[in-house]
This record gives sequence, structure tokens and C-alpha cells, in this order.
Amino acid sequence: MSDDQTCQFECFIRAPREKVFAVLTEQLERWWTTVFDAKNEGDLLDVGIDPQPGGACSETSSDGQLKTWGTVLSIEPPLYIRLAWQVSSAGSSLVDPAAASRVMISLRQAGEDTRLELVHTDFIRHGDDAAACRALMCSQTGWPLRLSYLANACC
Repeated sequence: MSDDQTCQFECFIRAPREKVFAVLTEQLERWWTTVFDAKNEGDLLDVGIDPQPGGACSETSSDGQLKTWGTVLSIEPPLYIRLAWQVSSAGSSLVDPAAASRVMISLRQAGEDTRLELVHTDFIRHGDDAAACRALMCSQTGWPLRLSYLANACC
């Protein structure tokens, strides 16, 4: 579900909220796929989130390149994490978090499952690249792919 400026997705994951949050923020190697050059997909040495306001979201490729894809804006385990999304549609890193779109990932317990809601907004911050960035993250190779990998890693 999305409009011209938003990507919004919801999924139910068969795991408790605390586990989903831990996999989401501390075990990215189990589910993350690179947001940079697609030919490096699956070729990551390290990926992680420093889970504190101002913390870096980054990945290191097997050739040793460290690339930042986000900055933690706010976090409240196991309820939510809010990020600056610092990647262009061409897969290059944006240095300034103020020039980045925003991603809010919220988790709610739903019986024995967890309801995850992801809202990606403020694409206008990407300037001329806004529409292309939004299209990429709303596509099947954007958030839907990553959320399916996350759900599988939690089960």
C-alpha cells in the first residue's frame, strides 16, 4: 500500500516481537541483501546496525569496501527503529542523513506472531532521484524482498 511519496508494507512474522527485533537489528547477516551494486549481492563480509541514535547502518563487501546505507534516527527496542535511508536509486551512498528519506519499522505483538509495519517516506529529500528511489524500494527487489528474507530468518 503506498501513495506518490510513501512505500508502506505490512507482514506477519511467526515469532515473538523480541526475537524479530533482535534479528532485524543484531543479526542482519541472516537476512540482509545489499542495497548497493547488485553484482556484489551475497558477497558481504559484514553488515550491521549500531543500535543507538546516530548509529551507522553499513555493510562491508568482500573487497573491503565499507558503505553506509543509513543512520539510526531513533530506536526503542523492541517497538521500533527509525532510519535515514542514505542510498540513491543507482546504489550510491548519500553522505548526509539530512538529504535522505526516512524509514520507520514498527513491531507489534499479534498473538504468537509479530506484526511488522514498514513505512518509507520523504523521498523528496533525494531530489531529482526521488521517483526512481521510491520505485526501487517499492518494487519486488526493494522492501518486499528484504521483508521476506527477514521473516524466513525469524522462523
